[in-house]
Amino acid sequence: MFIRSALVAVLVCALPALCAPQQVPRTPPRHNGPFNVREFGAAGNGSALDTEAIQRAIRAASAAGGGTVVFEPGVYVTGTFELLSNVTLDLESGATLRGSTRVSDYRPISDFGFARNYGVDSTGEGVRLGIIVAHNAENISIIGRGVIDGNSDAFIDPHKPHYSMDFDPQATRQGEAFMNAVLATGDGPIEFGPDGRPGTLIAFLNCRNILMRDITLRHSANWTVHFQTVRQAVVDGVHIDNDPRIPNNDGFDCMGCHDVHYSNLDILTGDDDFAIVGSDDITVSNCSMLSNSSAIRLEDTRFSVFSNLVIHANRGIGIFERGGGHTANVLFSNLTIDTFLLTGHWWGKGEPIYVAVGETGGNAGVVRGVRFSHLSGDAENGIVLFGGPKGSIEDISFDHVSFRFRVTRPQVNAAVGGNFDLRWTAGDPANGIVRHDAPGLYARYVDGLIIDALDLAWTDAMPDYYSSALQIEDARNVDINRFRGRQAGLQSKTPVIALARVEGISIRNSAATEGATTFVSMDHVTGQKLFVENDLSGAQRSFDVAPRFTLSGNLLSHGKEPRTSAAQ
Repeated sequence: MFIRSALVAVLVCALPALCAPQQVPRTPPRHNGPFNVREFGAAGNGSALDTEAIQRAIRAASAAGGGTVVFEPGVYVTGTFELLSNVTLDLESGATLRGSTRVSDYRPISDFGFARNYGVDSTGEGVRLGIIVAHNAENISIIGRGVIDGNSDAFIDPHKPHYSMDFDPQATRQGEAFMNAVLATGDGPIEFGPDGRPGTLIAFLNCRNILMRDITLRHSANWTVHFQTVRQAVVDGVHIDNDPRIPNNDGFDCMGCHDVHYSNLDILTGDDDFAIVGSDDITVSNCSMLSNSSAIRLEDTRFSVFSNLVIHANRGIGIFERGGGHTANVLFSNLTIDTFLLTGHWWGKGEPIYVAVGETGGNAGVVRGVRFSHLSGDAENGIVLFGGPKGSIEDISFDHVSFRFRVTRPQVNAAVGGNFDLRWTAGDPANGIVRHDAPGLYARYVDGLIIDALDLAWTDAMPDYYSSALQIEDARNVDINRFRGRQAGLQSKTPVIALARVEGISIRNSAATEGATTFVSMDHVTGQKLFVENDLSGAQRSFDVAPRFTLSGNLLSHGKEPRTSAAQ
């Protein structure tokens, strides 16, 4: 009995099909996500290159019809990878995407349709990309409390200045000594090593419906986030923390875009915090910004709003037009601006607001319908509106604007102050940076300048190249209402308001503050309209020449006045 049972057991066990349950062949289940990059081979250990593993996870999510690619805590070293449609990158707290230190790990811009045409298909400086690129994609997101780190320290040479001769030192107030400040490296910009640097940290070309939320972006070696021909994007709660000495590490570049909305951001960059070109329907709100260049740079942009912003920058707001560009119907409201002078090759000379129109290729730019409402702060240079006979600045208004002008670092002010920085619109390097006194507001070739509630003040002992409160030249249709101020120097003979070649002007409800000299000087001024309800008791005298205004209700100065042509 035992022998027969054993023999049966041997025979049965010799047949595998009889020893195991029947298996029914079937297709593996579809991966519905989330797609953890570690499951696709990412090490996240801070040393292994995880580019290919990350790309595999993104492709798998895209092939599944969309999904979320998750980065658990860890440091994922990477070169360039592509973000595809319907995919969300979610960087959990403690997760860092860190750029490779090898420039060769970053893809050429030409692989994704970028080229070198400014504002059309360029991205950053150089011919490579940074970490993330998307093109011809839609419904993509980058979210989470993690970090994307461009590793810029790996590429810089902190002892070498980054500069070019886009100006003539002889045209500056300091002459050849101006170069000493340009070549200084303390404020940057500094140069890169012999192998160059990666390109834009995150770049989108021809994309739609983008979301970026809560992520921290830091140490970008080039532009940080670039939208090119993007429609419908929201950027909210993002933090940018770059090295302020590095050139071209803009915060957000938005070119040829529509319906892009930025909110609740804090941005630290060397270059522009926002550079917006050829775009429409853009909003920026509830942000704090620090830049060694312009906090906001605009070109060829329309129907856009910038509100509730705190700005610390070399140049607060810069609007540039040339080559037929057209900026119109833009509102700046509820801004606090602090500007300062720097050494180095940065564009800007401490202007809180700068609008310049130039000509290239026979085409001149246009700036029209720009409103500055409820702005205040401290500045180391005045507001500059710099048009030309062929460029047009039209319908510009200042409503409830107040600035106090002061010097932050006297040695830096002496090294670079007392100049207008007109690069980009000047056309000729000989006119790039030029000697010019600094009034509180300088307007040249403006048609339709409306000032309503403008208050300009100066700290004591300003350098002698700070001049009038308002200097307006070659302008038409100027309306000054509720202005309050004086010239910069208490011992200066500079007038408070200096008018030259102005056609059509009214001054109403304005006041000269204590220490004012001549309130209004006029050189070839025609079309004088109203001069009413002004308090000039704080001025040494009201006019330098007999006015032709319609005078009414004014409290004039007690000094000797030129004979007037109309009764008060």
